[in-house]
Amino acid sequence: MNKRITLLRYLLYPVIWAGSFLLIVSLLAAGVNTYLATLSVIAGAAVVVLLLERALPYETDWLRTKHGDLNLDTVHYVVNYGIKVVAQLMILWLGQSLILWAIFPTYWPLWAQVLLALTLIDFFLFAVHALSHRYEWLWKLHAIHHSSERLYWLNGDKRHPIHQVLEGLPGITLCVLIGAPMSVIAGALAALTVNMMLQHANIDYRAGWLKHLFSVAELHRWHHRADYKDAQVNYGAWLVIWDKLFGTYYDAPSQAEQIGQIGIAEEPDFPSTYAGQLRYPFRPGTKQVNSLLLAIGLSFSFLSFQTPEDRYGNQIQSACYCMPHPHVLE
Repeated sequence: MNKRITLLRYLLYPVIWAGSFLLIVSLLAAGVNTYLATLSVIAGAAVVVLLLERALPYETDWLRTKHGDLNLDTVHYVVNYGIKVVAQLMILWLGQSLILWAIFPTYWPLWAQVLLALTLIDFFLFAVHALSHRYEWLWKLHAIHHSSERLYWLNGDKRHPIHQVLEGLPGITLCVLIGAPMSVIAGALAALTVNMMLQHANIDYRAGWLKHLFSVAELHRWHHRADYKDAQVNYGAWLVIWDKLFGTYYDAPSQAEQIGQIGIAEEPDFPSTYAGQLRYPFRPGTKQVNSLLLAIGLSFSFLSFQTPEDRYGNQIQSACYCMPHPHVLE
């Protein structure tokens, strides 16, 4: 029985994500309505992940609602999914007028097109995510995502609407400008959504060697540790190649059962209502960043990324950027 459970743990991630990806591509290739194809797969994956969280939880305490977070996270999810739908409708409405360089390989097989679009979008998600831990203005927007005190499938899309736009806009815009079809972009976003469910899922699964390629729950839990300095690792939404390239990849399998507290230790009274979280980045005392300085910072900040050896040794407690917590900057 133990061997079967072990095998199941290793099969869960590749079967659920790859199965969802192939189903999305198959439905789109068959001419099924884009929204029906993607939403049905996302909903199906959510049901599977939800059931697995009950059957094989990583942390039993995370199965219980905390401070009404289920309702809050549901609102975040619905709003942010709506933003994605609106973005897709705008692409359809504006159509060919947005294409500047028709270089996207539309002659490739559909699955390859979706993977390419997903890779482009994923890089910019990583970039904005990493920068959101370096610049206070961006951190204030991103902190909503880190405010959760437990990890489960629904809070993967818990974001301030402005940060949702900032994260998704660069990659999606690039895909549109180079001629990626809307159905391909929608398929990429759907596959990404499923991965983020699994990335935040409270499921005790194992990814094995796949965690050297994909951002899975085993890696992403380190990113959600409550102490700010411990959260400066594993920014990837789908691939971990970006973390490896920029020196922010971290894994400590021997300490996997010692994740500790989740959330933001420096913010014990973080707003617990949707309206409160919408207002949080703009509270009095939040440092606003000049847009020109921010643009310059975004352009050059990756040059200062440290290597893993510089940032941490064997203990994640030393994994941090050489900068104070954003509150110190106020």
